[in-house]
Amino acid sequence: SFGEHPIVLIAGGKAKGTDFAELGKVVSSRAKAVVLIGEAADEIAGVVKRATVERAGSMDDAVAKARTLANAGDVVLLSPGCASFDMFRSAEHRGEMFAQAVHGLQNPVAGAR
Repeated sequence: SFGEHPIVLIAGGKAKGTDFAELGKVVSSRAKAVVLIGEAADEIAGVVKRATVERAGSMDDAVAKARTLANAGDVVLLSPGCASFDMFRSAEHRGEMFAQAVHGLQNPVAGAR
């Protein structure tokens, strides 16, 4: 749990026949913003009602956009909800690319891990 910390979510990828309605409800109630990647970006954007929605073409772009949307104390969360194979070799590769993008930020958010 992230307590009351605002969340900037990075989500998306290749849809696996998923109904994103529940994700849309959770994101709308809990996240202040969502950065969408991959083939499912438009489908997910269609169910998010009360959060800022950005789209990104790569993990580096997604992390950079999340950094812009986040303030000190916010949580940037990678929780794709989709398969990785539209942009990455595997889920592990996606996670590695996320970590590399975070560590490569010029001005990381204070307290970033």
